[in-house]
Amino acid sequence: MKRYFLPLLLFSALFLATACEPEGSGDKEPEPPVAEEIIEIPDEHFKHALVSTNSIDTNGDNEGDSDIDLNNDGEIQRSEAELIEGLILHFNYIEFERYVDLSGIENFLNLRHLKMSGDHRHNKVENEELITYDLSGLKKLEYVQLSNLGTNAFEAIDLRGLSNLKELILLNSRPDYGLDFEDWNKPIAFMDIKLEGASNLTVMDITNSFLNIDFCKVPSLKRLNMSYLEGGEPEIFDFHCLTNLEWLDISDNHIDKLILKNSSVLNTLIARDIGYGEDGFANYPYLEHICIDDIPEEFEQIATLRDENTVVVTDCSY
Repeated sequence: MKRYFLPLLLFSALFLATACEPEGSGDKEPEPPVAEEIIEIPDEHFKHALVSTNSIDTNGDNEGDSDIDLNNDGEIQRSEAELIEGLILHFNYIEFERYVDLSGIENFLNLRHLKMSGDHRHNKVENEELITYDLSGLKKLEYVQLSNLGTNAFEAIDLRGLSNLKELILLNSRPDYGLDFEDWNKPIAFMDIKLEGASNLTVMDITNSFLNIDFCKVPSLKRLNMSYLEGGEPEIFDFHCLTNLEWLDISDNHIDKLILKNSSVLNTLIARDIGYGEDGFANYPYLEHICIDDIPEEFEQIATLRDENTVVVTDCSY
């Protein structure tokens, strides 16, 4: 027994010494922290607006208060982008000679309010390829306002699946061919507005714009302003899918056919200076065809839009 005692004692001492070493001693130096992910913004004008102008609305008053670059490194970290709820942008398209690519905006996951405008009216601004603004990944968006986009340079605005979107404002977006008379002979360019799944959209204003919109995708609409389209009128002003519509302005448009039959009566109908004159150029106060619900209140509502030549029906088979 005695001859095994000393080796056993040495082994125990070695074990205790090893167990008592400070944790981590002998390990390699700790790795430096990984740099936070930088969001890529390919368009220099979009990035400049974000990091160098008051493009961020910090208090919800629809005005820009600061830039996005909190650490002043000239870049946009993911944490900076995810803090943003309001974005206010303005671009000088005439100076840039093109429209701005918004790639990278899909990283602003908490964005609720987007307002973008630009300078271009009656000046030719051309992009090499048609642009689509895809905002469909910004699921928290509640308000979108886009103004002064040349529709000849755009294919679509994609707002599909934005179930939180409540208000959509698309103003003064039309072909920017210039003022020369021969320019008006060019093909008219309409921009598609994709709204499938925008199930809570209640307010839309598309004044003075050339847009393709399927209103049947947004039956939740309650208020619609499509006045003064100035050449961007649809062939038929058709509101049969808008069963919740309460307020409608279709003033200052050439209108041949109007469909108001939608199982409800508007609270407000504004229809100043509408009609369809000879060759489509003169504004007359009366329409050629109107389709309405078989409701006396609605018949009275269109009284100022019809004369003895107006065809009023309740069967919309145009």
